[in-house]
Amino acid sequence: MKTLTVYFITALISYVATIPPGPLSVFVAHTALQKNIKIAFWVALGGVLCESSYAYLAIEGVKIFDKYPMVEFWMQRAIIGILLTVGIITFFQKSITIKSEEVSLNSRFFSFFKGISLSLFNPALLPFWVVVLLSYQKYDFLKIETVLEKTSFVLGAGTGTFLLVYTYAFIANRKRDLIFQYITDSRLNKLIGCIFISLAILQLVNLLA
Repeated sequence: MKTLTVYFITALISYVATIPPGPLSVFVAHTALQKNIKIAFWVALGGVLCESSYAYLAIEGVKIFDKYPMVEFWMQRAIIGILLTVGIITFFQKSITIKSEEVSLNSRFFSFFKGISLSLFNPALLPFWVVVLLSYQKYDFLKIETVLEKTSFVLGAGTGTFLLVYTYAFIANRKRDLIFQYITDSRLNKLIGCIFISLAILQLVNLLA
């Protein structure tokens, strides 16, 4: 039961956190429109691999914290700075301009690799999952202890991202104007910016408590 709880809560967090559109979401929508939803599926899958990898690295990072308290001391403070910086930049970022981007992907391999490249250099992913894990540690029913629970956490992180990004592809395949209007809404940047700033403040409050 605990394993399933970790999986579904992590998937829900990942889904909600992926709602504001990023490079992966936009490219998946383009791919669904210009190619087909099957090619978009492989782009999304590549992005999920990176999301799951960062979730796994977050687990290993928290383990290092237990062994080396000084690493935890400085990392928890660095995370605040990273989240705050990403939040402020995102808040003031202009809305995405949708260009008539030519999607040349035709194979599963290159689509999968494109998804990886779009998610690989996201500076917010690792600190985000570290903060989530540190929050989990406060609750017995979410505390990650066994290999199975670690696997559930990693799979949950990937599942939530995949479902949301594939939702973009599904809607784009049917409602072109609707998905582009949503993606270019500047209020979404302010929303996700506030989320990251809130996470930074929450982490700061936890340190001072």
